[in-house]
Amino acid sequence: MAYLSELLRREVRDHRGMILGRLTDLLIASDDPNEYPRVVALALTPTRNHQATLIAWTGTEDLAGNKIILQQPVPHPYLETTNEIYLARDVLDKQVIDTDNHRMVRVNDLELGKIGSDYRVINVDIGGRGLLRRLGFEDIAERMAEQFRQHLPSRSVSWGDLNFLPVGGGVQVKVPRARIKDLHPADIAEILEDLGPRLGGQLIEQLEDGKIADLLEELEPDFQAEVLETIPDARAADIVERMEPDEAADLLGELDAEKRQEILDLMEKDEKEEVQELLAHGEKTAGGLMTTKYITVPPGITASQAIEHLRQNAASKDAETIYYVYIADADEKLHGVCSLSDIVLAAPDTLVNSIMHADPVVVKVDDPREDVLETIAKYNLLAVPVVNEDNQLQGIVTADDALEMIMPHEWKVKLPRLF
Repeated sequence: MAYLSELLRREVRDHRGMILGRLTDLLIASDDPNEYPRVVALALTPTRNHQATLIAWTGTEDLAGNKIILQQPVPHPYLETTNEIYLARDVLDKQVIDTDNHRMVRVNDLELGKIGSDYRVINVDIGGRGLLRRLGFEDIAERMAEQFRQHLPSRSVSWGDLNFLPVGGGVQVKVPRARIKDLHPADIAEILEDLGPRLGGQLIEQLEDGKIADLLEELEPDFQAEVLETIPDARAADIVERMEPDEAADLLGELDAEKRQEILDLMEKDEKEEVQELLAHGEKTAGGLMTTKYITVPPGITASQAIEHLRQNAASKDAETIYYVYIADADEKLHGVCSLSDIVLAAPDTLVNSIMHADPVVVKVDDPREDVLETIAKYNLLAVPVVNEDNQLQGIVTADDALEMIMPHEWKVKLPRLF
């Protein structure tokens, strides 16, 4: 094994022992299909009046020695293509995405291992030990740690577990996004929070619209809006359409009026009307918290008919929670509520009116959100229906949405979705 920081500035000599220069960088090929790319060339600082030199890797040099002796009589020059990565120039001190641990890290050193006749980049050192090594203090720090019976930890990430950031001045290579694509939306959201909205927008631009919608829902509305600003309006509208209506309304509420209207105008009619209805309510009211994705059945039908109704109703598949079933007539007037389990476990010919709670706990559309949370907590509800003055069902507020809006940002945790 060898570390890049220990190799840099070492003398490079030809087979006769004459100094050709000092090693200033190692090159790898960005299109190397191997998980651990091999060194393809050495970059030398010239001696005296010699020009900077790139020497092709032949597999005969020993990079681990105090001096690098070239075994071939005549060093072969290396001709650059467009696929090289300079490890010291392009990777060292740069920020990369650790896709295993869903975070952004800094490259402090690079570990190379000899596999066959090739040296390959094996690990990326992201810990303090790498910095100590570069400063020449690693041995001292290790001895001090031993005196206190402590261990000087190493923090390394496999090269194959990294994606590089598409930033100016960083590694300018085409990075496969398969690992990002396969992460859970919540994990991608964590990475975006580290990156910031501009770079985050670049990172996710190759993802599917539905995946972007899911990960945006894991972010704060103001951050969502900043990410959305980096996306063209037509695609932004497609993404917003795939979000839950309440989440979409919160996001659009963070945009300036002109940008918000541009996106709304590009949305499909049904989704646009749902979101506009929510935008009409005050942000700090029950109406501003609620979602219109809930399930209802009409009064007067049997349990078996109710189950068939839910199966046939497309809205059932899109509901934010299916734990509660609301009994509402054609005018959306709320008659009662029951759990889905009540309907499933009831005898098939049992009327839903006989198993529903005929006087359900509700909140009014203009009630302050603090009252909504208090109601949910007091009655231990997973969701509470929102009605207008005529007792017409307008939406529901789920417990997780209420908590996320009420709790201070620094107290927030990832709350599980109900379904």
